[in-house]
Amino acid sequence: MPVRFYQLICGSCGKSEKISRHEALVRLVAARKLRAVACGADESLLDELVPSLLSQLPCSCGQRNWRITGLETADDWVESRRCRDCGCVISPSRLAVVPDADRCTDCQTAWEQGRSTGPEKYCPRCGNIMKLAPREINGVTRYVWICTRNPPCRGV
Repeated sequence: MPVRFYQLICGSCGKSEKISRHEALVRLVAARKLRAVACGADESLLDELVPSLLSQLPCSCGQRNWRITGLETADDWVESRRCRDCGCVISPSRLAVVPDADRCTDCQTAWEQGRSTGPEKYCPRCGNIMKLAPREINGVTRYVWICTRNPPCRGV
């Protein structure tokens, strides 16, 4: 069964946290250790790659001394649900109103308004930062990711 969650324990300061695979991928893309294109890779490849890349990220104490354990099920993950974009805990009052919410209120509002949420996204073609921009597609205005390079490389 593939790893779905990771438990990280800093060997230097003792900080402990449990994160989902999605949150781990978001952190690695933001730290430019993994390209967003690789997030759709084979699960067995990710199970081998993600722990070794996570161990290269610094803890809040500044050390790179993570011990990483893969968890197959969420039974060991007893924390509240976290926002898919920013990683903050979704408030219980929001979950009471919208039980399947996967974004916190701030990120959901930003997403609905077409603003970028969470860590920056990078162009899979050239590596520059991408931004959301309105485009009219079949008479409907939609937000699409575009490269900030001038001129844009049109890589998406």
